Amino acid sequence: MSDLFLAFSNSLVALALCIVIGFVCRRKRIFNDVHIQGISELLVKVAMPCSVFMALMRPFSTALLLEGMATIFITMVLFLLGGVLAITLARVMKAETKERQYWQFGLTFGNVGFMGIPVVSAVFGYEGLFYVAMTLVTFNLLSFTIGIRMFSRGDEAKPRLLRLFSDNPALTGTIIGFVFFLTGLRLPAALEGGVMLIAAMTSPISMIIIGAVLAKQRLKDAITDVRTLPPNAIKLVVIPLIAALALRWVVPNPLMLGVIVTMMAMPPAAATVIFAEQFDGDAVGAARLVVVGTVLSVITVPLISLLL
Repeated sequence: MSDLFLAFSNSLVALALCIVIGFVCRRKRIFNDVHIQGISELLVKVAMPCSVFMALMRPFSTALLLEGMATIFITMVLFLLGGVLAITLARVMKAETKERQYWQFGLTFGNVGFMGIPVVSAVFGYEGLFYVAMTLVTFNLLSFTIGIRMFSRGDEAKPRLLRLFSDNPALTGTIIGFVFFLTGLRLPAALEGGVMLIAAMTSPISMIIIGAVLAKQRLKDAITDVRTLPPNAIKLVVIPLIAALALRWVVPNPLMLGVIVTMMAMPPAAATVIFAEQFDGDAVGAARLVVVGTVLSVITVPLISLLL
């Protein structure tokens, strides 16, 4: 538990620094709403596709492939469970449309990238990162299809199949990366280094945008918004508890089980804010949900790990 708590605390400090930078830059007018929109486009259309591509650069084996496919299926079911629970919560709490949108996205998709990778590498070692990569596959497949529909309205909610890849570059990155995994192909060292550098932008840019969005309001409002507590309770406690109790009977590999449960215990993804910003949703409310969930998760993740 101490290793998990330390790894997660270190990640939280790094995240908080990026949020503070975004907050200060927006307050000091170093960038404005137009800049934020442009940075969001860079993140979604360039950095995220590179990130998922690099996550799939793993040595191939048949056993690993089968476990990878199982991980994709299991995490897909658990992600969708979060969305169903969010819809139920929104009805019970009579949430407005924009609030329901970011609740549903935040409860469906956790911060499995930046926060998941350091936690898993610290606690489970390098071998656990493959299952993180498979979870990232599920995240990208669902977030850039179903996730977009959660925020879109009217014609935007019905994207044509032929436009799916052009509108969502991360899906293309996912498929290309999986081909590289299956075939054992690798990019030339120089190109791979460049793609890795671009992928590394994903986490800090996401957090900077959250800070910039928070700067539009009083920071006290984010901390005192009690409506962020019920959805975060479901995301941080209920969903990982369900995963831990159900999967212990069907996943014989303790490493695979531990990584999946840890991924489900991650707080709402930073993409919740990014997508709300892009699709004219309630980006401020989404930022509150993400920030409060991130702070609370430093307590809940070590507690959930006791079940493992």
